[in-house]
Amino acid sequence: MPDPAIERASARAGGRPALAKIIGAIAIVGAITVPLVGYVIVPALVRSTLVEDLPLATGPSLQTLGQGELVRINAADYGSGNVRIVKVGDDRLLRFEGVDIAGAPDMYVYLSDQVNGRPGAFVDLGKLKATNGSFNYPIPVSVDLATIRSVVIWCRQFSVTVTYATLG
Repeated sequence: MPDPAIERASARAGGRPALAKIIGAIAIVGAITVPLVGYVIVPALVRSTLVEDLPLATGPSLQTLGQGELVRINAADYGSGNVRIVKVGDDRLLRFEGVDIAGAPDMYVYLSDQVNGRPGAFVDLGKLKATNGSFNYPIPVSVDLATIRSVVIWCRQFSVTVTYATLG
């Protein structure tokens, strides 16, 4: 007949590895969750607003050279509002007007030769200034606007288009 004291000792010894497995699993879940929250979820919730005026110009010195509307790609990647390429005197600007763009980390503004929301051959105008509002980006003189077909908001961290506008 088995000794009950030996069975109790064996059960206790078997319980410790099970507890270690539970603690290990919690540690692994935490190691995955904390960076996910810090690098993906928090930036997606951060919103910023900027309202810049269009530089003053009147009459023939202000021309719209192209324009389009930001599109919704899916529930996480979206934008609304208008973008315009304008000529103000001798300067050319990309103008965002009344935009609402999904939050994401590491977003950049590209002028693209594609119409499908992909960067293709692109001109990098810099980091997105804000997710909401109206603001301007200077377009370098070296950019051939005849090759530009869209504006793409690109998330470098995940290599994904957040929103885009085909220019017409």
